[in-house]
Amino acid sequence: MRHQLLHLSERLRASFWVIPALMMITAIILAQTFLAIDQRWDIHHIPGLSWLRLRDPDSARALLSTIAGSTITVAGTVFSITTVALTLASNQFGPRLVRNFIRDRRTQVSLGIFLSTFVYALLVMRGVDARGPDNRQTLVVSFALLLALACIAYLIYFIHNVAQSIQVDNITFQINKEFRGALDAIYPTEECRDPRNHRKDLREVNLGEDCLCVPAKSGGYVQRIDRQKLIDWAAEHHCSIRMECHPGTFLFHWSCVARVFDPPRNIDSKRISDAIQGAITLGPQPTAEQDVIFSVRQLAQIAVRALSPGINDPFTAYTCIDRLIDGIGVILQRPPLPNCFYDDEETLRLVTSELDFADVLAAALDEIREYGRDSGVVMRHLLNSLNALAELCTQRDDRHAMKFLIQRLMEDCANSVDDKFDNTALQKQLSAMRKNLS
Repeated sequence: MRHQLLHLSERLRASFWVIPALMMITAIILAQTFLAIDQRWDIHHIPGLSWLRLRDPDSARALLSTIAGSTITVAGTVFSITTVALTLASNQFGPRLVRNFIRDRRTQVSLGIFLSTFVYALLVMRGVDARGPDNRQTLVVSFALLLALACIAYLIYFIHNVAQSIQVDNITFQINKEFRGALDAIYPTEECRDPRNHRKDLREVNLGEDCLCVPAKSGGYVQRIDRQKLIDWAAEHHCSIRMECHPGTFLFHWSCVARVFDPPRNIDSKRISDAIQGAITLGPQPTAEQDVIFSVRQLAQIAVRALSPGINDPFTAYTCIDRLIDGIGVILQRPPLPNCFYDDEETLRLVTSELDFADVLAAALDEIREYGRDSGVVMRHLLNSLNALAELCTQRDDRHAMKFLIQRLMEDCANSVDDKFDNTALQKQLSAMRKNLS
């Protein structure tokens, strides 16, 4: 249930309509509440509040009509500005970045306050009109004025937010923030680790020969895997599960998502498949919920576009490289992800397909290396960053992954960097790094 609630929260956060819809519902409730209060009590008789009362209902309706007309006009302008920002982000930084703009709560609240003010003014105007010339409209109209002032403030704030949000430094900062959040959730610290679970070489894990292949429920990206649900189910039915996918994997409808070893004989294969499939959430696109590669590829996409001949902006590539290396360094400072999970009786119940450091390193830098290998300045910045990262490589497999990347970089520099001085300097630096990793 907890995983389902977290996934629902992530989906709602990525929806552009949720916050505005909630604000409009709140506006409807407030309108009816304030109309009832004004009808029951004469607020303007309270000492100090007599100045709030308008002369007649026509004045109230005229003011409310002005507020309603202006706010719906500005709401259309806000929507247009948002659409332009989304188009700019998609063209300049890649379509994967559109999701970040849609998730921006500040934009959602800005649109919501204009729409909710419009709804409030319309409902109150109808209520004032229905109650005739003897009505009391002190509270409802005063709150409408307060909302109008808030709209003015939010319009200024919205323009400031859009101007800030399309700056590449702020974009990479927000992606790196999401990247670090995903790392904290996926890569636990030593204190938070479950001592029962650990990482093994999967070639040494023998679960037996009798197994049932569980097909994918449909095609799509794996967004979330509820490991605890799988462990509990396997413990209940005295079997073991080996996952054949991980968050971020694209599954074809015929793909095998898991293998159940020693499957229960008293349950048919359809029910077993339904139980395993129920713990795997698929969607039309990957998310950062359990997939660190998603944020990595967002940063890599910005860097690759910056290195394209049409843009040719190495400084943006520098920023992306710095953010990527900063996040990858966190992985090296955390314990390796466990891939073998045990139940309370310390029986192996779940074997997962987890990404290792080499996979993350390749996803982060392969495209940047491919598109930036003919630029001496980009390669030099990449090597300086990798040199700092190499200091954290204490495990044998991590050093091997770094040495493999350095070997690829040496070949790229030899074949693609035309400037002789740059080539010599890069080869010397690469040789020193490889020697330090040996």
